[in-house]
Amino acid sequence: MAKRRINDQQQRRIKSIQQKRREKAADNQQEKSDTLSQQGLGPEQSGLVITNYGRAQIVEDKEKKLHRCVARRNLGTLVCGDQVIWQPALADNNEGVVVAVEERQSLLQKPGFGGKLKPMAANIDQIIIVSAVQPDPKPYLIDRYLIAAENLPATPIILINKIDLLEEKNKDSIRKLVKDYQNIGYKVITSSKVTDCGFDDLLETLQSHTSIFVGLSGVGKSSLINHLMPELNIRVGELSAASGEGTHTTTSSTLYTLPCGGVLIDSPGVRDFGLWNSTAEDILHGFIELRKYIGHCKFSNCSHQHEPGCAIQQALKDGDISQMRFNSYLKTIEEYTN
Repeated sequence: MAKRRINDQQQRRIKSIQQKRREKAADNQQEKSDTLSQQGLGPEQSGLVITNYGRAQIVEDKEKKLHRCVARRNLGTLVCGDQVIWQPALADNNEGVVVAVEERQSLLQKPGFGGKLKPMAANIDQIIIVSAVQPDPKPYLIDRYLIAAENLPATPIILINKIDLLEEKNKDSIRKLVKDYQNIGYKVITSSKVTDCGFDDLLETLQSHTSIFVGLSGVGKSSLINHLMPELNIRVGELSAASGEGTHTTTSSTLYTLPCGGVLIDSPGVRDFGLWNSTAEDILHGFIELRKYIGHCKFSNCSHQHEPGCAIQQALKDGDISQMRFNSYLKTIEEYTN
């Protein structure tokens, strides 16, 4: 079925509705914050945002207990991974108010409706780009996540899940995909919950890092986390109880502490992932195998498409650059800088 086109008037109306909803949510949080403040708040303490439900954030205290909190209006949008200062409500110790946010070391964002940036997670140092044998991997989507990771910066890891579904018809293309990214210098892990393949490598990779799982819907991110965390159902129950939102599903990014000592954020599955405010320089920087050719072209303003004396075009002819990746670079440049 073809997508229904939305005219300019409808887009303005949708934006207006979304803005009113955001303002109402902010007003509700401020009203709740004021009420709790009037009832009395305990001393300030450090906390970690586990998830944000829009109307409230779940904050973990130093004893790993969860609290439903609202944030002061001037703090902006909080996301999982944020280190915050909060005060417990004296009337109900399970509630509280976030009064400050520590400086973020990194912030992963994606374009929301109307191109407005939507934060996904803070203070991450690894991005695990999860793809799968089925549905087919999408190299262009993988490359956009790689660009985001390289510019954050965070270390990107490519994870090809459901490797047990490899068949004769797709095994060559999957193996070539893995080899292409490994040749560039990226770590690629293949995994399967069915055969237990790849989980030792994955656990070692996650240890002592703050990582986020990103990728399309249906690639098995939540199933992977279930396999990594035998006690996950207990934690999900605690989140549901703390939030008052009922059964928890991955509709917002959620942070989990792994038994191995690392921290893992599960993000909602996407149909697509766009880049934000990206310049041609950002995109070029995101293709790590092209960096060494920067500054070696005949012309300083070379577009790397048709000019004579282009170092990148020559590397492509010499087989030093993958045609798949170069096509992805050109497509990204065309889509996000024109």
